[in-house]
Amino acid sequence: MSANGRVASLSALWYRGLPQTVAASRRRWAALSPRERVLVATAAAVVLAAVLWVLAVRPAWHTLHTAPPRIASLQQQVQVLQQQAQQLAALRTAPAVPAFSGDLQAALLDWFRRVDPKARVQVQVLPGEVTLQLAALRPATLVALVQAARRDWSAQVDAAELRRGASGLLDGTVHLSRLGAEGG
Repeated sequence: MSANGRVASLSALWYRGLPQTVAASRRRWAALSPRERVLVATAAAVVLAAVLWVLAVRPAWHTLHTAPPRIASLQQQVQVLQQQAQQLAALRTAPAVPAFSGDLQAALLDWFRRVDPKARVQVQVLPGEVTLQLAALRPATLVALVQAARRDWSAQVDAAELRRGASGLLDGTVHLSRLGAEGG
C-alpha cells in the first residue's frame, strides 16, 4: 500500500468515526446537569482564552513593546551609515596625493594594528592594486581606511565586498587601486 493509500484509508477511518464521536459527545452533554454544563463551558472558555492569549495576544503585545526602541536603534544605524557613505563619496572625489614609495604591505599591517587591533587582516599588494581580506573590522575603521588610503598611500577604494556579522563587525574584501604606483 502506498503512502497516499495509507493517508486515504486513515482519513476515511477518521470521517467514518467522526459522526459516532459527535453523537457520543452530544449524548454525554445531554446527560450532564445544568451546573456541570456551565462548569464545562466555563473551563472550555478559559482554555480557549489561554490558547488565544499564548498564540495571538502575547506575541503582539511583546512586539508593541519592543518595536519602538528597535526602530529607533535601526534609524540611528541608518543615519551613521549614511554619514559614512557621504564621507566615502567625498573622499572618492578628493584630489590624489603623491605616490607612496615605502613598503605598503608593512604600512597597512602597522596601520591596522594601531587603528583596529582586533581586526584580522591579510594584505596582497600587486602593481597598481591592493587586496585586503578583512575579518572582525569595526565599521568606523572602514571610513578611516578610506581616508588613510587616499591621504597616506595614494590609493583609493575601488570595491568593497563586506558583510556585517551578528556582532556588527565587518568581514570581506576591500580592493584599493594605487595611483601612480609601479609596485609595492
